[in-house]
Amino acid sequence: MARFPAEKRSDASLVAGVAAGEREALAIIWDRYSGLVRGVLYGALGPDTSLEDLVQEVFLALIQGAARIQDGQALRGYLASVAARQAALEIRKRKIRRWVGLSPSGELPERAIERVDFEHREVLRALHRVLGKLSTRRRMAFVLRHVQGLEMIETAAALGVSESTLRRELESAREFLLKAREPALQEFLSRREGR
Repeated sequence: MARFPAEKRSDASLVAGVAAGEREALAIIWDRYSGLVRGVLYGALGPDTSLEDLVQEVFLALIQGAARIQDGQALRGYLASVAARQAALEIRKRKIRRWVGLSPSGELPERAIERVDFEHREVLRALHRVLGKLSTRRRMAFVLRHVQGLEMIETAAALGVSESTLRRELESAREFLLKAREPALQEFLSRREGR
C-alpha cells in the first residue's frame, strides 16, 4: 500500500489500514479523532477519573470492528456512536453504584474544572447538574449535537435514531435546560441570546 502523509489519507483508507493491522493508521485516527471521542465522553459524563480508560475502550472497539465497518468515510460518526454507547453504559453503571452506595453523590469535583476560568466554572457545574437529570438519550443527543458539533445526520446515526426523533429529543433537552432553575446557567444563556 502506498504511504500518504497523514493529512492526505482518507478515513476509508485508515479504516482499511486498521483492519489490516497497520499501527500507523490507528495512530493517525487517534490523532484525528481522540479529541472528539474525549469530548463526547466528557460532555456526557463530566470529569471522570475513568475518562481515559473509556477513550481507549472506544478505540479498542474500532480495532476489533474495523473489518466490519461498511463505510470508512463515516468514521467520525462511527467513533461518536461508540463513544455514546460507552457513555450510556457508564451512566447506567454510575446509577447502580449510587443506588447501592458505592460512590459519592456525583457532585462535580473542584479539581476537575480548575483549568476553566472562574466565570465559566459555575456555568459548567450547573450544566452538568442539569444534563445529569436528562435521560441518557437526550443527554447524548445534546452533547453530540451542541457540544461536539456533529451534524444532525451524524448525531442521529450515532444514537441510532431518525432525524425527526433526534429533533424531538434536542427540543426536549433545550426546553429542559431553559426551564432549569440554575441561576448561573440562566444568566449565561440569557447573555448568549443577547449577542
